[in-house]
Amino acid sequence: MKRKEKTAVILAGLSGCMWGTIGLFVHVLETYGIDAVTLTSGRFLIASALLGIYLTAAKRELLRIRLCDLPLFMIAGVFFLLFFNVSYGITIEESSMSLAAVLLYTSPAIVSMLQVMLFHEKMTLRKVAAVVLSVAGCALVSGIMKGSFAYPVSAYLWGFGSALGYSLYGLLSSFLLKRYRPLTVLFYAFLFAAAGSCTLGNLRGLLHMIAECPARLFWLAGAALVCNILAYFCYNFALQFLNPDYVMVVASVEPVVASLLGLLVFKEPMDLFGVLGVGCILAAIAVGNGTSETAEERKNSSLFPVLKGKNNSHKIC
Repeated sequence: MKRKEKTAVILAGLSGCMWGTIGLFVHVLETYGIDAVTLTSGRFLIASALLGIYLTAAKRELLRIRLCDLPLFMIAGVFFLLFFNVSYGITIEESSMSLAAVLLYTSPAIVSMLQVMLFHEKMTLRKVAAVVLSVAGCALVSGIMKGSFAYPVSAYLWGFGSALGYSLYGLLSSFLLKRYRPLTVLFYAFLFAAAGSCTLGNLRGLLHMIAECPARLFWLAGAALVCNILAYFCYNFALQFLNPDYVMVVASVEPVVASLLGLLVFKEPMDLFGVLGVGCILAAIAVGNGTSETAEERKNSSLFPVLKGKNNSHKIC
């Protein structure tokens, strides 16, 4: 493995660790009266503002993009990134940090099923095993083994929604990173996510709450810096040198970090079934993504038809 690839592995792991702290910010800001959706809106607004100021002052050339790529950035920002974060925050509110993180990492199994249905790829034994392990893990964590669901059904639906958004954002970002630098992709994805979030969160109420208690701004800025700017920069950098599926594997330390923080900080219960469920989900990720495909083979797969012409990308528009 080359030096840059080793660095990418480390950064992918760091991104997962930083995402694992999202629940901390959600719980703290809940005590200040800020719900998950408003928190997500505030994070993207602050993150896009900070990145915009930095790029304008120091890296103005990174702001240049092709106009015909704007729809791709809009899709990445609004339909994938914003949807993923809102869904994840609501899942934490309605359940726990550990369940939200575990459901998020059913994403490899979801991608495998989409590949079979939409791109007519073969359902191999490895993919079947990954899906079975994923479903079993979710059943164990959900509490169904004890005769009932531990949380509302809506929590599981939002959790699977976050997994879908996360998967699709990684795939689209890996394509955009063939054309642009990580900070460029990050800024425009954040910008569109921030614009979309303005229709969701109670921003006027948020400004009023910050004026009443400036500590809220401190926690919001911390969430934007750790869970948005730093985490996504590490993730996007890793996508430059590693296949998206492998980046997801390395970033899968998130549910472990989230579960440990939930257990140690918020005393969220985790019985033997929960531990086994986390193990099944992580095993599903390892099995589903333990492929020997090279980067070039991955680019030529049916999931990335557009990348075949990446060397002529300046002609696409």
